[in-house]
Amino acid sequence: MFQLRNSRNTHRNPFSHLAARPRVEVLEGRALPSAMHGIQHALAEVKSDVQTLTKDLGSTVSSTVTGDLNTLQNDLTTLSSDISGGKDLLKDLTQLTSDLTTLGKDIGTTVTKSVGHDLRTLGHDVRQLARDAIPPGPGDGDVVGVNTTVKIQADLKDVNADVQALAKVLGTSTSANVSADLKTLQTDLAAVSADFSAGTSATADLSKVTNDVATLGKDLGKHIGGKAQHILSHLRNDLRELTRDLTHLARDVQRDVKDLQGDLTQLTNQLGSNVSMTVQNDLNALDKALTTLANDAAAGKDLSADISAAFTAETTLIGDLNGSASGHARTSLMDIAFDLANLAALRL
Repeated sequence: MFQLRNSRNTHRNPFSHLAARPRVEVLEGRALPSAMHGIQHALAEVKSDVQTLTKDLGSTVSSTVTGDLNTLQNDLTTLSSDISGGKDLLKDLTQLTSDLTTLGKDIGTTVTKSVGHDLRTLGHDVRQLARDAIPPGPGDGDVVGVNTTVKIQADLKDVNADVQALAKVLGTSTSANVSADLKTLQTDLAAVSADFSAGTSATADLSKVTNDVATLGKDLGKHIGGKAQHILSHLRNDLRELTRDLTHLARDVQRDVKDLQGDLTQLTNQLGSNVSMTVQNDLNALDKALTTLANDAAAGKDLSADISAAFTAETTLIGDLNGSASGHARTSLMDIAFDLANLAALRL
């Protein structure tokens, strides 16, 4: 439900009106004394966000979500300890981002307005914490809400409402062809909703829905009641809106996949050719995970397992680097983490 933009992508920024805190001093991922106040303040905001989210979710959440919240609390405890100890924060921040992504997935998209707001705020503040702790890249972006995902949910709701209203107005006295058209349309529309919920491509089923509406319009003919004609017009408009937003979603997924590939190339160049065999194997594993992700994205498959595997590969790499990466390499590693979080939010 939250989304975090990569440092190079500033084409969408609904939080641009928020005043950014001043940049703080860092040294290879470790906070200098002058940076401590800003980082501690950012961490306090994230902790407060988690508490607010936990309260708004209530006591009826699943054991999985409860476990995710406990994991976040543990991440924040570790992060707080490492900040106080002046340790490298890169691995902690990457793990926090990964676990926040898991929480968003497990909560799902059908949430109350307050929970949706809490998740967006939490995502924003985690991104701010990372900006305070890790040197930002050129054109560092900010958090982005799940506008596309929420919009598609609204589009689906509108199209379904249009179909139901049209069926009600036409009643039971309509022709057999029109009755069959409505039934087929409802079936194919349900398939589009299922595709979206599963995080898989809805292109094929959406094409069927478009054809279904065209067939329905043809079978209804020109001599239908004004109310039915009005609803049919609304249905066509809402379907065009749904198609446009799903197209934007697919384009955003491909953009994040491309960003990930660019991040990995940049990271590999920054680390150089003199890395240990262990680190080289980790890079190869991350490359393999991102290649699988790219192939599955192109095929319109669910990316949940791929994103999780990529996070695992990246966390292993960061651990084996053991604080030896340059500031630029650290920024690339955070970019990868946030690109994966972006992708997860788009595919929720």
